[in-house]
Amino acid sequence: MKKAFLFVLGMMLMAVGFTGCKYIKPLDGPGMERDSASLSALEGSVATGDSLNVVAGDAAQKQDMEAVRAFVEQFYQEWGMENLLEYDYPKQHITPRLLKFLADSYEYDCEGECLATWKFFYEGGGDVGGLESRQITACDGSHVLVENKYDNYEYDVLLTVIKDGDTFKIDSLQQVKSEYVDGN
Repeated sequence: MKKAFLFVLGMMLMAVGFTGCKYIKPLDGPGMERDSASLSALEGSVATGDSLNVVAGDAAQKQDMEAVRAFVEQFYQEWGMENLLEYDYPKQHITPRLLKFLADSYEYDCEGECLATWKFFYEGGGDVGGLESRQITACDGSHVLVENKYDNYEYDVLLTVIKDGDTFKIDSLQQVKSEYVDGN
């Protein structure tokens, strides 16, 4: 009986480890194809107020998670929403795959290079007002959830980060939550 309990407990802990960022499913859609292992992302049904449980098995995994989170935090601090049309900075920190996705996602008239860089902050490309808060949470060693709140809108973006030599690069992004929240 004790062995069965320990087995069930071990399986539950493994399941929690695999779903540390709420519900996980493969990324799909334009620009999300991948040649090697499939990527994971949050399911779109994350409810307001839900929190994420981050599970790290050992010190090295925790260190990897912190390094990825710090990279994403620095990316947002140094670039910022006010510089959406300045592409030099983000291009240094994204993979060619994500660059293609952002170029293909740009649906407006433009001349020259145009990238849908607003996808790092919110979906749709419209003005949402001033940033009220941003929370950056490492889900594991390669996925980071960025929760943005603007006036009465909440936009959550899941980034996939890969190691590129001595640094990191953002390989994909996916909108996982976009909703109006009544400020009352």
